[in-house]
Amino acid sequence: MRRFFLPLMLLVVAVTATAQNPYLPLWEHLPDGEPRVFEDPDNPGKYRAYIIGSHDVTYSAYCGSDVRMWSAPVEDLTQWRDEGPIFTHFVDGQWDTMFAPDLVEVRDRNTGKKTYYLYPHSRGWRRVAMVCKSDRPDGPFIPVNLTPDGRQCLPGSMIDFDPSVFVEYVTDKRDPDYEKGFRAYVFYGFQHSTAYELDQDNMYAMRPGTKLHDYFIPASSRYGEVRDPEGTTYPALYKGQNPGDFNFFEASSIRQVGNKYVMVFSGYSGPDYGLGSTNSALRYAYGDSPLGPWRSGGVLVDSRGVVPNEDGTHLTTTNFAHNTHGSIEQINGQWYVFYHRPPRGFGNARQAMVAPVKITWDKKKVADGGQVRITGYDPYIKGNEWTASASDGTCYTGAEVTSEGFQIYGLPPYAYYSAGYACYVTGYQWMQDNHDVWSNHMDLAGITNRGIVGFKYFGFGGLEKGNKGLPAFDGTRKGDGTTLCLNLTPGGHGAFKIRVMLDGPYVNDTWNGREIAVVEVPADAPRVATTYSVAVPAVEGLKGKHAIYLVAEGPEVQQPQPRQQQWGRQQQPERPVGLFDLHGIGFAKPGKPCERPVVPQVTLMVDGQKLNIPATPIRCTNANGLTDAIRYQVYAPLTEGAKLTATASHPDVQISVSPIVEGRATVTCTYQGNKKIYLIN
Repeated sequence: MRRFFLPLMLLVVAVTATAQNPYLPLWEHLPDGEPRVFEDPDNPGKYRAYIIGSHDVTYSAYCGSDVRMWSAPVEDLTQWRDEGPIFTHFVDGQWDTMFAPDLVEVRDRNTGKKTYYLYPHSRGWRRVAMVCKSDRPDGPFIPVNLTPDGRQCLPGSMIDFDPSVFVEYVTDKRDPDYEKGFRAYVFYGFQHSTAYELDQDNMYAMRPGTKLHDYFIPASSRYGEVRDPEGTTYPALYKGQNPGDFNFFEASSIRQVGNKYVMVFSGYSGPDYGLGSTNSALRYAYGDSPLGPWRSGGVLVDSRGVVPNEDGTHLTTTNFAHNTHGSIEQINGQWYVFYHRPPRGFGNARQAMVAPVKITWDKKKVADGGQVRITGYDPYIKGNEWTASASDGTCYTGAEVTSEGFQIYGLPPYAYYSAGYACYVTGYQWMQDNHDVWSNHMDLAGITNRGIVGFKYFGFGGLEKGNKGLPAFDGTRKGDGTTLCLNLTPGGHGAFKIRVMLDGPYVNDTWNGREIAVVEVPADAPRVATTYSVAVPAVEGLKGKHAIYLVAEGPEVQQPQPRQQQWGRQQQPERPVGLFDLHGIGFAKPGKPCERPVVPQVTLMVDGQKLNIPATPIRCTNANGLTDAIRYQVYAPLTEGAKLTATASHPDVQISVSPIVEGRATVTCTYQGNKKIYLIN
C-alpha cells in the first residue's frame, strides 16, 4: 500500500461533466423532473434533451420560487447546461412557490409554428391552475389564464396538484380533430387522481362536450390500501383489474410507447417485492388511449436502490428514501426513467437521477391482452434485462439505481468522482448535501465499522466508439499500472482498513465479490483530506463494466447525542462521526493522475481586517424570491473612505468590487462561468 498526501490548495482542476448519477452538478437540487426532447430553437434540425423541475433552494421546505430548466444536446448527454429560471411569479409583494411542473410542445399543422405550454404548479392562492406559454422551450413564459392583476386564475381553470399534459397529434383526415391537428389531456392530483381533455384553444379549460374523470385511477395510503371512498368505481380500469394494484400517490405523467400509452406516477411500492411500503418509487400503468382504461404495470423504479441482501434470501435497500417524481423519455433510441433522490433522506435538497430501462410491447391492443413491460436495462446482460431476485421468491423488476446516470456503459475509470455519486450506502445519514456552485462535491461523512459504500459501475472495458449520446473513453488495459485512489479524512478513532471489493461486497454465490486490494490507515494518520493510493492490477483488461465496493473495518465509534429539537424550527440532520469521511474515488495510471478538484477560496478585507464569510448562501424565501444559492451575506463596518479588497486562491477567479455606497458594497466573483455574490453591509 502506498499513501500519498496531496496538498489540496495546490490541486485545482476543472470539473468535467461525465453524465454520472446525479447527472446535474452535485450542488444543483432539481426534483420533480419532467424530461422532454425538443428541437433546439437556436440550431434548427438539432435536438436537445430538456429537464424541467421544481427547485430545492429554501433548505427549510420543498421547492423554491422558480421553475428550473437544464438541457443537453442529444448527441452528447455529458454536457448539461443550466437554462436558468424559466418562470417565476411575483404578486402582492411575494414570489409564489413553484411545485412540480410540466412543459409540452404544440405544433400548428398549417404553419409549423411551435408553441410551448408550461404548467408551473404555482402554490399561490387561487393560482395553482396557472398555465403559461412561450415561443421557445426555455421561455420567456407568459400566463394565459390569470386575471389582469395576476392574483387568480380565470374561470374554467381547474388543473390542480402536480399536473402533466399529453399532446396527441392527429394525422387521420377522417378524424374530426384533423384541422386542429391535435388533442390534449391533463392529469393531476395528490392522493386523488383526476383527468380531463383540454380545450385546444386555450390549453387550460376542459374541452366543451367532454367530462371530468374524477377518481381516475385508484389512490392509496400505503401499498395495497385504497384510500378512495368505499364503493368508488373506476371506469378507467379494465374489468377485473384490482384497484389495489395501482397505489397512486401523486405526479402523473403520460408517454406513448408504440401503439400504447404509459402512465407514470409516484405510487406506493415495496410489499410487492418483500419490502416496506414507500412512496419513494414510481409505478406505471398502460392502456390503448390516454384516458384508459388501464392495466397496472407495476414498479418502474424504487429510489431506495433494491438489491439482494448478503445471502440472497430476500431483497433489501441500499439508498435513501423520501419521495420521488418523474417520467420516462426516449433519447437516441434508448428509454430512460427520470426520478429524484434525497441525500440521507433529507427532502429539501433533492437531486435529479436517471436510469436506462428496457421497454417491450406487443402490437395487440391492451383490450385484447396486449402488454407493456418495463424493466431495468443493462447493455452487457444477455437480453439487456436487469432485475433483482431473492431465494424467497421476491423479484424487483424496476430500474437499477446506479452511479452511472447516462453512462450506461460504465463510468470512465481514469477520472475522479465525488463520494456523492455512491449508489450503495449502508449508513443512511452519511451523505451530506452541497449548495456551493463552485464545488461539484458531496461527502460521505462518518463511515463506520462494517459500513459499505458502492459505486455501480466503472467501465473498465472502455467504450471504443461513441454511442447513444456518449463519447468514447479508454478502459483499463493489462500493464497500465492502475491504482485506486481514495480521498478521505481519517476520523481519529484508531487504525482502520478499507477492503476493496470487485463486483460485490460479499464473497459468496449471491454476489460473487472478490477482494482486490486493502487500504490501511494507521491510527496516527493526520485528520486532513488525504489521497490513499493502492495498486489494483485486477481491474486491468476487464471487459464491460464492474462495481467497486469499499468495506470499512475498524473499531466501533459512538455517535454524539442528537441536538434537542428547537421549537418552531426544522431540525437539520447532524453530521455523523466515524472511522473516516470519504470525499472521492477514482483510478489513475502513469501520466493520468486522479486528483480531487479544489474549490477556490475568496478572501475579503476591509482596512486590513479579514471578513467572516458564511459557509452557506442566503436561502430562498417567498419574500426575496431568490432562484440561486449564490449570494452570501457578509457584515463589516463600511465607510465611504474604507478600503475594500477581494482576492482569490486561483487566478481564474474574476473579481469585481463595487463602490461603497451608504455603508454597503457588493463583490462579485466568477469561476468557470458560475458567480458568487458577496453582499457586504
